[in-house]
Amino acid sequence: MADSKGDFLVGLLVGGALGAALALLYAPQAGDETRETLKRKGLELKDSAGDVYDQVKDQTTTIASQVKDSATNLAGTVKESASTVASRVGDTVAKVRTDTAEGVAEIKETAVAEASTIAGAAKDEVRSVRGTVETNEVANGS
Repeated sequence: MADSKGDFLVGLLVGGALGAALALLYAPQAGDETRETLKRKGLELKDSAGDVYDQVKDQTTTIASQVKDSATNLAGTVKESASTVASRVGDTVAKVRTDTAEGVAEIKETAVAEASTIAGAAKDEVRSVRGTVETNEVANGS
């Protein structure tokens, strides 16, 4: 939109300058008067062009400032989001570590209890087998 305004203003200035120059060249004036009028119109055109340049420069500065502010805000938002994600990942890793450590402790406890139970059952079985062997030996007279 600003581009079309700038183009329009430039076209208006160029068209106005050409129209004024043609009007002066065909006007019934003396050469000195025509030169003076051309000089005056040229200075007016120069001032108008300077004004347009200043307007475009101001608009460009404003737009550049807005883009910079938007980029800064976006960078801040991205940084906050990354920080939040990193924090959540850290919390999740800590929870997984805790849960894993608890699970390993439970498995170890269960394994020790099962090993103790199996060892007790094995000892009972050994006693039973010895008792049976001794009973058989006594019965056989050995």
